[in-house]
Amino acid sequence: MTTDKATNSNNAVSTSQHESKDELNKKTSVQFGISVTVGVLTIILVAASAYFGIIRF
Repeated sequence: MTTDKATNSNNAVSTSQHESKDELNKKTSVQFGISVTVGVLTIILVAASAYFGIIRF
């Protein structure tokens, strides 16, 4: 009885290794911009909710 050999994970090539530095920099800058925007909107929403008495601190 023989067993199937598992593929060696060292031979598998990740797709992220094929991306250039410029592509990664664009992705990270877009992610940073989105996260900052979401954070600012969350702070504004919480502040407006507290101001109008929807939530209390």
